[in-house]
Amino acid sequence: MSEIREITQSLLGMMSRCPHQVYLRYVKGIIIPPGIAARRGSAVHSGAEYAHRIKMEKDIVAPLDEVSDATHDSFVKMITEEGVFLTEEEQDNKNEVLNQSLNEAISLASTYHRHIVPTLQSIGIIEERLYADVGVGLPISGKMDLVADDAIRDIKTAGKRWSEGDENKKLQPDMYRCLLIKNGLPDLPFKYNILTNLKNEPKNTGENVIYDLEFKACCDSRETIRTAETEKKLIARIQVVAKMLKDGNFPPADSEHWLCSPTWCGYFGSVCKYT
Repeated sequence: MSEIREITQSLLGMMSRCPHQVYLRYVKGIIIPPGIAARRGSAVHSGAEYAHRIKMEKDIVAPLDEVSDATHDSFVKMITEEGVFLTEEEQDNKNEVLNQSLNEAISLASTYHRHIVPTLQSIGIIEERLYADVGVGLPISGKMDLVADDAIRDIKTAGKRWSEGDENKKLQPDMYRCLLIKNGLPDLPFKYNILTNLKNEPKNTGENVIYDLEFKACCDSRETIRTAETEKKLIARIQVVAKMLKDGNFPPADSEHWLCSPTWCGYFGSVCKYT
């Protein structure tokens, strides 16, 4: 049996979707590898982290091939050492799926590196985990991709471009703002860079929408402002989740929920007693 020692944005999201998944993953310690999209996203983050550290430590933009190599090596290491959850359809075309995802990760990381990294001036935090006490018995924690140029910055990889306003629906900006303030750091705006593989250039491009023709990838930049008022809603959610964790209350998701299927949940059928 494992013990939950902190509340993260990821755990909050999982508790909202399927508390029983939290029980299996964090209490029972049954770990199912992430799916291919998550592995692709993690590899992009590794490439970006490499680029960020070179920019901060040497004040130069790293060569593109080094960022590509960092992305490639991260993807291969995760797949070979930690595994990946594939659906039956993906299993039937495993090599093709893996190669395509690797190439997509390199394209996304390269697009970010080419268009965003050179604009960064003052980098303060790179992939640093912060903790804070919000009075619920467990600390909250979060690892920020980047704090730079007076903003919290986060990279997202997506299967399709976000709809207008999606950035305002996320819990993450409130969580990170809360962590910064409670660690004695400034109240900063939150900026997303959303990376998407796109075969064709989107109609709307400009300062906040960049399309790289070579890499067939789009980078949307979105800013969202959070306040003490929005933080109250986050804390209320954290309080409910903390009580559920304390009480051992881990109900399953609705059987008709999109997550409750062999396509989206690695626990479905073989591990989960409810399916």
